[in-house]
Amino acid sequence: MSAEQDNVRPAADGPDAVGTDEARASDAPPRELGMRVGASRTPLGLVLGGAAVVLALMVGLLAFISIERSEAAMARLLAEKGSSLIMAFESILRSGMRSETGVRLQVLLEEMAASPDIIFVAVTMPDGTIVAHSKRFRLGEILQLEGQELDEKRMRDLDPGSAAQWGIMKMEGQRVFVVYRYFTPGLKDIPKGFPMPIIFLGLDVSPFEITRSQNRDYVAMLAAATLLAGLLCLLALYYAQRARESRRRQYKAEGEVRRLEEEVRRKEKLAAVGNLAAGVAHEIRNPLSSIKGYATYFGQRFPEGSDDREAAAVMVREVDRLNRVITDLIGLSRPSDVRPRPVCLENVVAHVMRLIRQDAEQRKVTLEYRTSRRVPNVLVDSERMGQALINLCLNALDAMPDGGHMTLAIAKGKRRVCLMVRDTGTGIAPPARAHIFDPYFTTKGQGTGLGLAMVHKIVAAHDGEISVYSRPAGEDGRGETIFRVWLPLAPKEEFPELRYQRRGRKKS
Repeated sequence: MSAEQDNVRPAADGPDAVGTDEARASDAPPRELGMRVGASRTPLGLVLGGAAVVLALMVGLLAFISIERSEAAMARLLAEKGSSLIMAFESILRSGMRSETGVRLQVLLEEMAASPDIIFVAVTMPDGTIVAHSKRFRLGEILQLEGQELDEKRMRDLDPGSAAQWGIMKMEGQRVFVVYRYFTPGLKDIPKGFPMPIIFLGLDVSPFEITRSQNRDYVAMLAAATLLAGLLCLLALYYAQRARESRRRQYKAEGEVRRLEEEVRRKEKLAAVGNLAAGVAHEIRNPLSSIKGYATYFGQRFPEGSDDREAAAVMVREVDRLNRVITDLIGLSRPSDVRPRPVCLENVVAHVMRLIRQDAEQRKVTLEYRTSRRVPNVLVDSERMGQALINLCLNALDAMPDGGHMTLAIAKGKRRVCLMVRDTGTGIAPPARAHIFDPYFTTKGQGTGLGLAMVHKIVAAHDGEISVYSRPAGEDGRGETIFRVWLPLAPKEEFPELRYQRRGRKKS
């Protein structure tokens, strides 16, 4: 089994198909390995709008909690005040009962109601009948609650007890803060079922409402200030993000401008090389043919093994080498004549691996082929693309003189297919990386420096893109170089069955 057959294996439809996930993430190629293509992001305005809504809800909730706590504290204060007044009232009555002079309940109620913050004081039976009131003329009548007489059912709903209870309600024709509980001044051992009187103390509610209104205004102002400060911070964040995005777009534009400038310079170099080739190629090729012919003729006239015959052979080899240089130069300078058609890229890669298999075995280089499942066809000229791939593979083999590992991989993207050539050779130094596609630039001891320039030209002629990542060899002598070629997808073809059915419809 051949070397490449041992290592051919279809990879899953994941990032391992090419060792990284750039080809799967987007069709736009990154400049180097590890650079992620920008993923789709949530619009900044939507994020900041959501943050503003959350901030408003939080500030509103905190303001509501603060108002509730303030009102509860004020209500407890008034309830404690009313409870203290009732206890004091009971204590005075209890003391008066023990004295010889005594204290009249009605007089005490009238004196207590003379305080400016006390609206009324009433003592009633469970059926609402008033037995004592700060207003003498109300004796014997029914206590009024919410504009209606207070009966036993409504009294049970109030649920009076030994502990003071309170509420803001309309009682005795006024909106008051009412504190009420059972009235037991000096009563001991009350028989079971004996009706217990209830005392109602009506306090002026205006201080409570004024304080509540002031607290609400204060909390509302504080909440508005907090919300405004939060919105200003969000606005500042928005403009800071906009500025960052603007700088990012500026850097991206500057990078694109530099790339275009490099492309223009490369094309200018190619144009200069083309002009040079057009003027010199034909002038050199004819003399070269004559020199090669005469060198071959004179070489045959010298005896086998002589120095003169060897010198003639050297002349022939040098002429052939010079002729190859001129051929590459003419091929680089003339327009690319590609004939793209739908091609299965796996077949091109398999053909190239068969061609380089023997050379790889001689250099102790192991070959590996990896591909995604269901890779679509690409629109390329298979012969010219095979030529470009062979040049990339030969460069990879030259970078591994002591052996290594070379990987050819194919991965599908959204609108393109990525072809990768990876080697574990010596790598490319960073200063040389920017010039590897320039004509006549080479780091080898031998070679014309036109191989990668020709690869770049072929890829550009197919409306593709090529990028390179390289890590120079470290102390272990092993580095890494990855060439990625992005090629356009072939147009989708109809299934033969569908075409047959449509032709059948036309005929019918």
